[in-house]
Amino acid sequence: MISKLNNKELDQKIKSLARAENRLLALVIEHIKEADKRRLYLDFNYPNLYDYLVKECGYPGGSAQRRIDAARLLAIEPKLKAKIESGEINLSQTTLLQKAFREKSQTVTLAQKRSLIAKISDMTVNESQVMIAKELDLKIKEQTKVTHQKDGSVRFEVTFTQEQWESLQKAKDLASNAIQSNDLPTLIKYLSDKFIKQKEGSTATVAVKKQVLQRDQCCQYKDHKTQRLCGSRWNLHIDHIKPKWAGGTDQIENLRVLCQKHNHHVYHQQSGIRILSS
Repeated sequence: MISKLNNKELDQKIKSLARAENRLLALVIEHIKEADKRRLYLDFNYPNLYDYLVKECGYPGGSAQRRIDAARLLAIEPKLKAKIESGEINLSQTTLLQKAFREKSQTVTLAQKRSLIAKISDMTVNESQVMIAKELDLKIKEQTKVTHQKDGSVRFEVTFTQEQWESLQKAKDLASNAIQSNDLPTLIKYLSDKFIKQKEGSTATVAVKKQVLQRDQCCQYKDHKTQRLCGSRWNLHIDHIKPKWAGGTDQIENLRVLCQKHNHHVYHQQSGIRILSS
């Protein structure tokens, strides 16, 4: 049983399975290459290899396409099989190559393709992306694209400069404890909320804030049903009972103490009301 393995044995087992997985993947790619060559999918009444892998073999769409990309690279460079077996090249890299080759289909040569397969060995996906773009002189995509989707979400495609991207990555690292997430939409919302709150937040004087803290001493948030007071004394903030955007003032009667979590909770509630009333 796996639970009976000690740490050294578990480590060795995972590494052994990973090597076996790479060998099996290379074998799968080799078989898909042969199926593509024979147009095997036609015998099973499918119009293309992609549909055969998805509908007949049960691969998810993205997994099927990555294996097709690798198989077609293997057809032009037999050395790729050994590189996949050893883990020197992964399927994300082969897909990057195939996308680039399709974009430059009129100019890229067989020799260039083989050369690039050799060059991406042992590179990360990001390193491969940069190197392929430079070698093939791929066009830099700068146009911002905004797509509004049926569920109200928005797909946003944008190009950052290197300096902007590095700054965003640094912000993500610094905010990691606060947002407990590694995705950019969460980070952007977190930074936006902080900026909005800063701009629309309290302009009350230090003396007034001190009076409010002395008066309340703890979080004044009350549950609407039970009227139970939160009472937390951790990470306290000054909050406007009636928001400034709704005409609230900085007078002490309009201020209260909230803990950080209830401060954020009330802010999001008020933001929703504001959107509906605007």
